[in-house]
Amino acid sequence: MKQIFGLLALATCLVSFGCASSGAQAKTKPSSDSTPATGLGAYTKAHAMNPSPPDRIGGPIEIKVSVKGGSTRWNQPGPRQLDPAVFGTPEHPIGWEQTPFPLVGIPISMRQTMGDDYTIVDHATPFSDWLPVGVGDLEMTLIDATAIDGRKTKDQVAFVATFQAPDKSHTYRVEADMALPHGKFYPTFGGVVTDHLLHGATGLGSRLMPTEYTYVAFWAKGRLFVDGQLTNDNHLVHMMITEGVRKKGKLQSDSGVTGVGRVVHLMVPPYKLGPKGPEKSPLKTGYLPFPYVKKEMMAAKKKIMGMPDGPEKKKMMAEMMATKALMMHTKEHVIHAMKEGKMFGQPFLHVMFGNPDIQVTHK
Repeated sequence: MKQIFGLLALATCLVSFGCASSGAQAKTKPSSDSTPATGLGAYTKAHAMNPSPPDRIGGPIEIKVSVKGGSTRWNQPGPRQLDPAVFGTPEHPIGWEQTPFPLVGIPISMRQTMGDDYTIVDHATPFSDWLPVGVGDLEMTLIDATAIDGRKTKDQVAFVATFQAPDKSHTYRVEADMALPHGKFYPTFGGVVTDHLLHGATGLGSRLMPTEYTYVAFWAKGRLFVDGQLTNDNHLVHMMITEGVRKKGKLQSDSGVTGVGRVVHLMVPPYKLGPKGPEKSPLKTGYLPFPYVKKEMMAAKKKIMGMPDGPEKKKMMAEMMATKALMMHTKEHVIHAMKEGKMFGQPFLHVMFGNPDIQVTHK
Protein backbone atom coordinates (compact mmCIF):
# COMPACT_ATOMS: atom_id res chain seq x y z
CA MET A 1 0.00 0.00 0.00
CA LYS A 2 2.77 2.41 0.92
CA GLN A 3 4.56 1.72 -2.38
CA ILE A 4 1.41 2.33 -4.38
CA PHE A 5 0.45 5.62 -2.79
CA GLY A 6 3.78 7.07 -1.64
CA LEU A 7 3.88 9.81 -4.30
CA LEU A 8 0.16 10.34 -4.62
CA ALA A 9 0.34 14.07 -4.18
CA LEU A 10 1.27 14.14 -7.85
CA ALA A 11 -2.46 13.77 -8.40
CA THR A 12 -3.30 17.23 -7.27
CA CYS A 13 -3.49 20.01 -9.75
CA LEU A 14 -0.19 18.94 -11.22
CA VAL A 15 0.97 18.82 -14.76
CA SER A 16 1.91 21.06 -17.58
CA PHE A 17 2.79 20.28 -21.18
CA GLY A 18 6.37 20.46 -19.90
CA CYS A 19 8.01 22.95 -22.22
CA ALA A 20 9.48 26.35 -21.52
CA SER A 21 9.08 29.51 -23.54
CA SER A 22 12.12 31.07 -25.15
CA GLY A 23 10.69 34.44 -24.11
CA ALA A 24 11.31 33.84 -20.41
CA GLN A 25 12.67 36.79 -18.46
CA ALA A 26 13.16 34.99 -15.14
CA LYS A 27 15.51 36.42 -12.55
CA THR A 28 17.18 33.85 -10.34
CA LYS A 29 18.44 35.08 -6.99
CA PRO A 30 21.51 33.34 -5.52
CA SER A 31 19.34 31.93 -2.74
CA SER A 32 17.48 29.77 -5.27
CA ASP A 33 20.29 27.20 -5.00
CA SER A 34 18.97 26.32 -1.54
CA THR A 35 15.35 25.65 -2.46
CA PRO A 36 13.38 24.77 0.67
CA ALA A 37 11.63 21.45 1.04
CA THR A 38 7.85 21.41 1.14
CA GLY A 39 6.63 22.55 4.53
CA LEU A 40 4.20 19.66 4.99
CA GLY A 41 6.38 16.97 3.43
CA ALA A 42 7.95 15.60 6.63
CA TYR A 43 4.63 15.75 8.47
CA THR A 44 2.85 13.83 5.73
CA LYS A 45 5.60 11.22 5.41
CA ALA A 46 5.45 10.51 9.14
CA HIS A 47 1.67 10.13 9.11
CA ALA A 48 1.80 7.69 6.18
CA MET A 49 3.18 5.10 8.60
CA ASN A 50 0.32 5.42 11.11
CA PRO A 51 -1.57 2.07 11.18
CA SER A 52 -4.61 3.60 12.90
CA PRO A 53 -5.29 7.18 11.78
CA PRO A 54 -7.97 8.90 13.91
CA ASP A 55 -11.59 9.15 12.88
CA ARG A 56 -13.18 12.45 11.99
CA ILE A 57 -14.59 14.26 15.05
CA GLY A 58 -18.37 13.98 15.03
CA GLY A 59 -18.28 10.78 13.03
CA PRO A 60 -18.38 10.12 9.28
CA ILE A 61 -20.43 12.18 6.85
CA GLU A 62 -21.73 11.21 3.43
CA ILE A 63 -21.67 13.71 0.57
CA LYS A 64 -23.75 13.18 -2.55
CA VAL A 65 -23.60 15.33 -5.68
CA SER A 66 -25.59 14.89 -8.88
CA VAL A 67 -25.32 17.02 -12.03
CA LYS A 68 -27.43 16.21 -15.10
CA GLY A 69 -26.80 18.13 -18.29
CA GLY A 70 -24.82 20.72 -16.35
CA SER A 71 -22.64 23.45 -17.77
CA THR A 72 -18.94 22.56 -18.05
CA ARG A 73 -15.77 24.52 -18.66
CA TRP A 74 -12.84 22.59 -20.17
CA ASN A 75 -9.66 24.34 -19.04
CA GLN A 76 -7.24 24.70 -21.94
CA PRO A 77 -3.47 24.70 -21.28
CA GLY A 78 -2.09 28.19 -21.10
CA PRO A 79 -0.43 30.95 -19.07
CA ARG A 80 -1.10 31.64 -15.40
CA GLN A 81 -0.41 34.98 -13.71
CA LEU A 82 1.72 34.85 -10.56
CA ASP A 83 0.01 36.39 -7.55
CA PRO A 84 2.48 38.57 -5.56
CA ALA A 85 0.65 37.62 -2.35
CA VAL A 86 1.60 33.98 -3.00
CA PHE A 87 4.87 34.27 -4.97
CA GLY A 88 6.32 37.60 -3.85
CA THR A 89 8.47 39.69 -6.20
CA PRO A 90 11.81 39.12 -8.00
CA GLU A 91 13.47 41.04 -5.17
CA HIS A 92 11.71 39.03 -2.45
CA PRO A 93 10.49 35.71 -3.90
CA ILE A 94 8.37 33.25 -1.93
CA GLY A 95 6.38 30.13 -2.77
CA TRP A 96 9.19 28.14 -4.39
CA GLU A 97 9.19 24.84 -2.52
CA GLN A 98 11.08 21.98 -4.13
CA THR A 99 8.35 19.78 -5.64
CA PRO A 100 7.45 18.53 -9.14
CA PHE A 101 6.11 21.42 -11.21
CA PRO A 102 3.57 22.79 -10.41
CA LEU A 103 2.61 20.63 -7.44
CA VAL A 104 3.18 23.25 -4.76
CA GLY A 105 5.81 25.93 -5.36
CA ILE A 106 7.07 27.38 -8.64
CA PRO A 107 10.87 27.52 -9.17
CA ILE A 108 12.22 31.04 -9.63
CA SER A 109 13.74 29.97 -12.96
CA MET A 110 10.22 29.30 -14.30
CA ARG A 111 8.92 32.80 -13.54
CA GLN A 112 8.77 35.49 -16.21
CA THR A 113 9.15 39.08 -15.07
CA MET A 114 8.30 42.58 -16.22
CA GLY A 115 10.00 45.41 -14.37
CA ASP A 116 9.87 44.70 -10.65
CA ASP A 117 7.08 42.12 -10.84
CA TYR A 118 6.56 38.51 -11.79
CA THR A 119 4.16 38.01 -14.70
CA ILE A 120 3.42 34.46 -15.88
CA VAL A 121 4.77 30.96 -15.39
CA ASP A 122 7.18 29.94 -18.14
CA HIS A 123 5.26 26.70 -18.80
CA ALA A 124 1.74 26.10 -20.07
CA THR A 125 -0.41 25.11 -17.08
CA PRO A 126 -3.89 23.64 -16.47
CA PHE A 127 -4.95 27.00 -14.99
CA SER A 128 -5.50 29.31 -17.95
CA ASP A 129 -8.45 31.60 -18.69
CA TRP A 130 -9.35 29.78 -21.92
CA LEU A 131 -12.56 27.90 -21.07
CA PRO A 132 -14.71 26.48 -23.88
CA VAL A 133 -18.24 25.74 -22.69
CA GLY A 134 -19.84 22.31 -22.80
CA VAL A 135 -22.39 20.04 -21.13
CA GLY A 136 -21.77 17.10 -18.82
CA ASP A 137 -23.13 14.74 -16.18
CA LEU A 138 -21.62 13.94 -12.80
CA GLU A 139 -22.51 11.58 -9.95
CA MET A 140 -20.57 11.06 -6.75
CA THR A 141 -21.01 9.61 -3.29
CA LEU A 142 -18.19 10.32 -0.84
CA ILE A 143 -17.69 9.37 2.78
CA ASP A 144 -15.36 11.40 4.95
CA ALA A 145 -14.60 9.22 7.98
CA THR A 146 -10.82 9.37 8.49
CA ALA A 147 -9.39 12.63 9.79
CA ILE A 148 -5.81 12.54 8.55
CA ASP A 149 -3.32 10.48 6.56
CA GLY A 150 -2.36 6.97 7.56
CA ARG A 151 -1.55 3.51 6.28
CA LYS A 152 -5.26 2.83 5.79
CA THR A 153 -8.46 4.84 5.51
CA LYS A 154 -12.20 4.55 6.07
CA ASP A 155 -12.90 7.23 3.47
CA GLN A 156 -14.83 6.12 0.40
CA VAL A 157 -15.15 7.40 -3.17
CA ALA A 158 -17.68 6.51 -5.86
CA PHE A 159 -17.39 8.99 -8.75
CA VAL A 160 -18.45 9.12 -12.41
CA ALA A 161 -18.32 12.10 -14.78
CA THR A 162 -19.11 12.25 -18.51
CA PHE A 163 -18.53 15.12 -20.95
CA GLN A 164 -17.37 15.90 -24.48
CA ALA A 165 -14.23 17.46 -25.92
CA PRO A 166 -14.68 21.17 -26.72
CA ASP A 167 -14.80 20.40 -30.45
CA LYS A 168 -17.16 17.44 -29.82
CA SER A 169 -14.61 15.09 -31.39
CA HIS A 170 -14.66 12.69 -28.41
CA THR A 171 -16.79 11.69 -25.43
CA TYR A 172 -15.12 11.09 -22.07
CA ARG A 173 -16.00 9.18 -18.93
CA VAL A 174 -13.92 9.48 -15.75
CA GLU A 175 -14.44 7.02 -12.90
CA ALA A 176 -12.85 6.90 -9.43
CA ASP A 177 -13.52 4.29 -6.75
CA MET A 178 -10.63 4.02 -4.28
CA ALA A 179 -9.68 6.77 -1.82
CA LEU A 180 -5.92 7.20 -1.43
CA PRO A 181 -4.98 7.07 2.28
CA HIS A 182 -2.02 9.46 2.27
CA GLY A 183 0.01 11.87 0.22
CA LYS A 184 3.68 12.83 0.14
CA PHE A 185 4.24 16.59 -0.10
CA TYR A 186 1.03 17.40 1.74
CA PRO A 187 -1.82 15.36 3.28
CA THR A 188 -4.84 13.89 1.52
CA PHE A 189 -6.68 13.53 4.85
CA GLY A 190 -7.39 9.86 4.21
CA GLY A 191 -8.48 10.48 0.62
CA VAL A 192 -11.57 12.62 1.29
CA VAL A 193 -11.58 15.97 3.10
CA THR A 194 -14.42 18.36 3.95
CA ASP A 195 -14.52 22.01 5.08
CA HIS A 196 -10.93 23.00 4.40
CA LEU A 197 -8.76 25.62 2.70
CA LEU A 198 -6.65 24.34 -0.21
CA HIS A 199 -4.11 25.78 -2.68
CA GLY A 200 -2.74 29.32 -2.82
CA ALA A 201 -0.88 30.26 0.35
CA THR A 202 -1.84 27.07 2.23
CA GLY A 203 0.87 24.75 0.88
CA LEU A 204 -1.87 22.16 0.21
CA GLY A 205 -1.77 21.75 -3.55
CA SER A 206 -0.50 23.96 -6.36
CA ARG A 207 0.01 27.62 -5.49
CA LEU A 208 -1.11 28.48 -9.04
CA MET A 209 -4.69 28.06 -7.86
CA PRO A 210 -5.78 30.78 -5.42
CA THR A 211 -6.42 30.04 -1.77
CA GLU A 212 -9.97 28.67 -1.75
CA TYR A 213 -12.50 27.30 0.68
CA THR A 214 -13.20 23.70 -0.28
CA TYR A 215 -16.52 22.08 0.62
CA VAL A 216 -15.19 18.62 -0.20
CA ALA A 217 -12.27 17.12 -2.11
CA PHE A 218 -10.88 13.68 -2.88
CA TRP A 219 -7.76 12.03 -4.22
CA ALA A 220 -8.44 8.55 -5.64
CA LYS A 221 -7.55 5.77 -8.08
CA GLY A 222 -9.62 5.80 -11.24
CA ARG A 223 -9.74 5.39 -15.00
CA LEU A 224 -10.53 7.23 -18.24
CA PHE A 225 -12.75 6.02 -21.09
CA VAL A 226 -12.64 7.76 -24.49
CA ASP A 227 -15.56 7.06 -26.83
CA GLY A 228 -16.49 4.09 -24.66
CA GLN A 229 -13.02 2.51 -24.74
CA LEU A 230 -10.79 2.23 -21.67
CA THR A 231 -7.64 4.23 -22.45
CA ASN A 232 -6.08 4.88 -19.02
CA ASP A 233 -6.48 2.53 -16.05
CA ASN A 234 -5.20 2.76 -12.46
CA HIS A 235 -4.97 6.51 -12.91
CA LEU A 236 -4.79 9.34 -10.39
CA VAL A 237 -8.00 11.38 -10.11
CA HIS A 238 -8.53 14.52 -8.03
CA MET A 239 -11.79 16.38 -7.45
CA MET A 240 -12.76 19.33 -5.31
CA ILE A 241 -15.87 21.47 -4.87
CA THR A 242 -14.84 25.00 -3.98
CA GLU A 243 -16.11 28.52 -3.68
CA GLY A 244 -16.02 30.41 -6.97
CA VAL A 245 -12.50 31.45 -7.93
CA ARG A 246 -13.20 33.15 -11.27
CA LYS A 247 -14.80 36.41 -12.34
CA LYS A 248 -16.03 36.58 -15.93
CA GLY A 249 -13.94 33.47 -16.60
CA LYS A 250 -10.70 34.94 -15.28
CA LEU A 251 -8.92 32.96 -12.56
CA GLN A 252 -8.46 35.31 -9.61
CA SER A 253 -5.56 36.03 -7.29
CA ASP A 254 -6.13 35.58 -3.55
CA SER A 255 -7.45 39.14 -3.20
CA GLY A 256 -10.18 38.45 -5.78
CA VAL A 257 -11.71 35.33 -4.19
CA THR A 258 -14.81 36.60 -2.36
CA GLY A 259 -16.71 33.39 -1.59
CA VAL A 260 -19.40 33.82 -4.25
CA GLY A 261 -20.55 30.76 -6.22
CA ARG A 262 -19.62 27.10 -6.17
CA VAL A 263 -17.81 24.93 -8.71
CA VAL A 264 -16.57 21.35 -9.19
CA HIS A 265 -12.96 20.98 -10.36
CA LEU A 266 -12.08 17.61 -11.90
CA MET A 267 -8.38 17.06 -12.51
CA VAL A 268 -6.87 13.95 -14.09
CA PRO A 269 -3.07 14.33 -14.42
CA PRO A 270 -0.79 12.19 -16.60
CA TYR A 271 0.18 9.72 -13.86
CA LYS A 272 -0.94 6.15 -13.25
CA LEU A 273 -0.43 4.05 -10.12
CA GLY A 274 2.26 1.47 -10.79
CA PRO A 275 3.61 -1.26 -8.48
CA LYS A 276 6.28 1.11 -7.12
CA GLY A 277 4.25 4.32 -7.13
CA PRO A 278 3.06 6.86 -9.71
CA GLU A 279 4.41 6.44 -13.22
CA LYS A 280 4.22 9.07 -15.93
CA SER A 281 1.36 8.14 -18.25
CA PRO A 282 -0.26 10.87 -20.40
CA LEU A 283 -3.99 10.58 -20.93
CA LYS A 284 -4.97 9.39 -24.39
CA THR A 285 -7.50 12.17 -24.91
CA GLY A 286 -7.02 12.49 -28.67
CA TYR A 287 -7.92 16.18 -28.37
CA LEU A 288 -5.66 19.06 -29.42
CA PRO A 289 -6.46 22.47 -27.90
CA PHE A 290 -4.44 24.65 -30.24
CA PRO A 291 -7.15 25.67 -32.77
CA TYR A 292 -9.28 26.97 -29.90
CA VAL A 293 -6.30 28.67 -28.25
CA LYS A 294 -5.36 30.38 -31.53
CA LYS A 295 -8.90 31.69 -31.92
CA GLU A 296 -8.92 33.11 -28.38
CA MET A 297 -5.52 34.74 -28.83
CA MET A 298 -6.54 36.37 -32.11
CA ALA A 299 -9.66 37.79 -30.45
CA ALA A 300 -7.58 39.13 -27.56
CA LYS A 301 -5.07 40.71 -29.95
CA LYS A 302 -7.86 42.42 -31.89
CA LYS A 303 -9.22 43.87 -28.66
CA ILE A 304 -5.79 45.18 -27.65
CA MET A 305 -5.16 46.71 -31.07
CA GLY A 306 -8.43 48.64 -30.71
CA MET A 307 -7.23 50.32 -27.51
CA PRO A 308 -5.84 53.88 -27.55
CA ASP A 309 -2.05 54.10 -27.55
CA GLY A 310 -0.49 54.38 -24.13
CA PRO A 311 1.23 52.49 -21.29
CA GLU A 312 -1.70 50.11 -20.71
CA LYS A 313 -1.84 49.05 -24.36
CA LYS A 314 1.95 48.59 -24.41
CA LYS A 315 1.81 46.46 -21.27
CA MET A 316 -1.01 44.27 -22.58
CA MET A 317 0.73 43.80 -25.93
CA ALA A 318 3.93 42.69 -24.18
CA GLU A 319 1.93 40.17 -22.15
CA MET A 320 0.26 38.93 -25.34
CA MET A 321 3.61 38.41 -27.08
CA ALA A 322 4.94 36.47 -24.07
CA THR A 323 1.84 34.27 -24.14
CA LYS A 324 2.18 33.74 -27.89
CA ALA A 325 5.80 32.59 -27.52
CA LEU A 326 4.83 30.28 -24.68
CA MET A 327 2.04 28.61 -26.62
CA MET A 328 4.09 28.29 -29.84
CA HIS A 329 6.76 26.35 -27.97
CA THR A 330 4.08 24.31 -26.22
CA LYS A 331 2.55 23.33 -29.56
CA GLU A 332 5.94 22.34 -30.95
CA HIS A 333 6.62 20.22 -27.88
CA VAL A 334 3.26 18.43 -28.09
CA ILE A 335 3.53 17.71 -31.83
CA HIS A 336 7.04 16.33 -31.35
CA ALA A 337 5.94 14.17 -28.40
CA MET A 338 2.97 12.82 -30.37
CA LYS A 339 5.24 11.81 -33.25
CA GLU A 340 7.39 9.90 -30.78
CA GLY A 341 4.34 8.20 -29.26
CA LYS A 342 4.84 9.89 -25.88
CA MET A 343 1.66 11.96 -25.99
CA PHE A 344 -1.84 11.43 -27.39
CA GLY A 345 -3.40 14.86 -27.53
CA GLN A 346 -3.90 16.97 -24.43
CA PRO A 347 -2.15 14.86 -21.74
CA PHE A 348 -4.30 15.91 -18.78
CA LEU A 349 -7.87 16.95 -17.92
CA HIS A 350 -9.11 19.91 -15.91
CA VAL A 351 -12.87 20.16 -16.35
CA MET A 352 -15.17 22.30 -14.21
CA PHE A 353 -18.89 21.83 -13.47
CA GLY A 354 -20.81 24.86 -12.22
CA ASN A 355 -23.11 25.27 -9.19
CA PRO A 356 -23.40 21.65 -7.96
CA ASP A 357 -26.05 20.73 -5.38
CA ILE A 358 -24.36 19.15 -2.34
CA GLN A 359 -26.35 16.79 -0.11
CA VAL A 360 -24.77 15.96 3.27
CA THR A 361 -25.84 13.17 5.62
CA HIS A 362 -24.34 12.56 9.05
CA LYS A 363 -23.82 8.83 9.39
